[in-house]
Amino acid sequence: MKKFLLISVLLITVHLVNAQQPITFADDTQTFGTLEFPGIWVDIPEASAKTILDSWAKTIQKGTKSKPVISGQDVSLFGALIKDIFEGPVNIESRIKAQDSMVRLFAGVELRRGEFAVSGSPEYQKLKDFLKKFAKDEYIEVAEKQLSAEESRLKDMEKNLSGLRKDRERFDKEIQSSNADIAKENDNILAYRKQLEVTDQSIGSLTTDISLASDPETKKQKESELKSAQKKKKDLLKDISNSENRISKANHNIEDAKNNILLNTKSQEEAGVKINTQKITVGEFVQKLKKIKLY
Repeated sequence: MKKFLLISVLLITVHLVNAQQPITFADDTQTFGTLEFPGIWVDIPEASAKTILDSWAKTIQKGTKSKPVISGQDVSLFGALIKDIFEGPVNIESRIKAQDSMVRLFAGVELRRGEFAVSGSPEYQKLKDFLKKFAKDEYIEVAEKQLSAEESRLKDMEKNLSGLRKDRERFDKEIQSSNADIAKENDNILAYRKQLEVTDQSIGSLTTDISLASDPETKKQKESELKSAQKKKKDLLKDISNSENRISKANHNIEDAKNNILLNTKSQEEAGVKINTQKITVGEFVQKLKKIKLY
């Protein structure tokens, strides 16, 4: 029961960590040089300050020959052409702050000299929409990278499980092969023992013949045959010993394979649990990405 509760708590914790966060806005005024710029803060969850700074500089530069001026975490662009905000060229002052698990981006727009986009004006709402689209696109990119990383982890886990399954097949084949070797060597031993029995009988018969032989030539011939029979017996005993050693080795291989199968089975079970958990995680990131796209 405690184990189940612990797993449940961990899954809930992971879900909360993986869940999407809202993109929020706040009206404010920031000082740039001697000018007070009214504008909007937008909070971009889970983003990198440097990534946002570089991306924002490129975004506001599109369509204009002017180059953004970056000073620390401030980005200024004079003569920006952003039709989504204003028909003519505008000056943009912006500031980036890294805060906890988000990046805050402030932007203010000077429409004409001394005239700013202020709350309640059409340009102010357009600025807010522009910031929302930018923040959404950046957050989508973050979520896509997160999803890709989780899918890559899942792929590695599945590859590992596939390797474990192949190992199991190899262990099974090793057992089958060793059992076949044992059966073969047992047949060989049976054949060797039959030959050994015949050879022992031959040795006994030749020994008797030699003891009874009176003719030197006959005795010499029987002694030669006895020597050959004794050599054959020695070879047969060696063959039996070799077969018994091969059987012993095969039995050791079977024992090792069985132990490996026990470990492999446990590893497969653990890998399966991890894969199922990772599939849930991937699913959460898929849903997270979908929800962010609906912002």
